[in-house]
Amino acid sequence: MRRETRLGGEGQLALLALVAACARPGSHDFAITHVTVVDVAHNALLHDRTIVIDGTRIMRVDTSSDVALSRRTPTLDGTGRFVIPGLWDMHVHLSDSATAAQLLWWGITGARVMSGPLDKTLALRERLRNNPTLGPRLVAAGLALHGKESFASDTGLALVQSAADARHAVDSLARRGVDFIKVHEGLSRDAWFAIAQSAAQHDLRLAGHVPAGLSAETLSAHGLTSIEHLEFLPDACLVIFDSTTRARHSAPAGCRQADLHLLLERLHGNGVWLDPTISSFRVFAPRQFPSILAGFADLAVQIRGAGLPIMAGTDLGSAGIVPGESLHDELGFLVAAGYTPGEALRAATINPATYLQAADTLGRVAAGYVADLVVLQANPLADIHNTRRIVAVIRAGALLAH
Repeated sequence: MRRETRLGGEGQLALLALVAACARPGSHDFAITHVTVVDVAHNALLHDRTIVIDGTRIMRVDTSSDVALSRRTPTLDGTGRFVIPGLWDMHVHLSDSATAAQLLWWGITGARVMSGPLDKTLALRERLRNNPTLGPRLVAAGLALHGKESFASDTGLALVQSAADARHAVDSLARRGVDFIKVHEGLSRDAWFAIAQSAAQHDLRLAGHVPAGLSAETLSAHGLTSIEHLEFLPDACLVIFDSTTRARHSAPAGCRQADLHLLLERLHGNGVWLDPTISSFRVFAPRQFPSILAGFADLAVQIRGAGLPIMAGTDLGSAGIVPGESLHDELGFLVAAGYTPGEALRAATINPATYLQAADTLGRVAAGYVADLVVLQANPLADIHNTRRIVAVIRAGALLAH
C-alpha cells in the first residue's frame, strides 16, 4: 500500500516520517499528488497535478489521473494545497550557516550574496553546494568594490582608487571563483570603467550601485546589469519620495514623468534589472517610509509601463532586517505599490532565474527543472501574504519538515 501523507498541522508526525522515508538509501523519489501548481510564467493555476521528483529534479508534472505511481513511492497528498517554485532573495549579505538555514525554512531556496567576508562567504557557498538541505543555493560577489568617498568599515568592501586597483581587484576575485562583481559608491569614472572592462574579460556580470557623478543610463549601457535600491534614479529625483515636497512643488528638471519614462525605457533597452529592496527602507528611513512607499507606487506605474523587470531583494545583513520573513514583507510591499501578486511572485522566482541565465532549470514547477519548491496552504495569486503559509519546503529534491 502506498505511503501517503496529508499536509497540514494534524499531519506533522506523518510528514516527519515521510521525510525520513525519502531520505533512506535506495529511496530516490517521491510524489506530491492532487496539488495545484502555480504557473508563475503564465500567472495561472494548474489544478489537480501530480509532481514526481527523482533525485534533485522534477521528473514529471501531469494531471493526477494520468500519473500511475509505484506502490513503493512515498507520496504527499496535496489536496487543497499550492506549489510554487522556491523563492529567491536577490540582495543579501550572508556568511553564516544559521541564517542560511533560517532562509530555507522560509522557503528561500536561492540567494544572491552582494558582499561579505570573502573567505566565509565562499566557504558557505561551497558548503551549501555539497549539502543543499542546509540552506539556499548561493551566487556570490565576494567583495563590493568601492571608492575612497564610500564608507570603508565593512569587511565586505574592497577599496578601489585607480584603474590599476580595479583590474587587480577583479582579477583577484575572478581567481577566487566569484559569480559576479558588485560595484559600490565612491568609484571614479576611470575606476568604474576599468572594473567593467576587466569583468567582461572574465565573463563576470556587474551589479550594484551607481556612484555619484555617473548615471544609471551610461553604466547600464556599459555592463551594469542590476541596479540596487533606488539608485537607478538621479540624486535630484529623490525628492519624489518626499511627500511634502511632492505635494508642494513640481518635480525638478529631469525628474518629471516624461523624463523618468524616457530614462526607464532606456534602462530597459540596455537590459538592466531593478532590485528596489523597498522593505529595507523601513530600517534605513523608518519615519520617511510611508512617503517612500507612496513615491515608489507612483514610480511603479512607469516601471511596469516601460517593461523594466524587477527582482525581490531585502538587503539582509543590515541591522533590523529579519532573515527570511523580510522577503515575504518585500513581496507584500511590491503588491502595495501596485504590482499584482503574480508579478510580485515572479520577482522572487522566474525573474531571478532569468537574470541568472538559469531559466531553463530554475524558477518553474516543470519537468526537468531543479526540485526547489514550496508547498503552501493557500493561493498566493489571490493574496500574496499566502506565501507565508508554508507547509513544506523541497530543496534540490529533498523534502524538509516544516
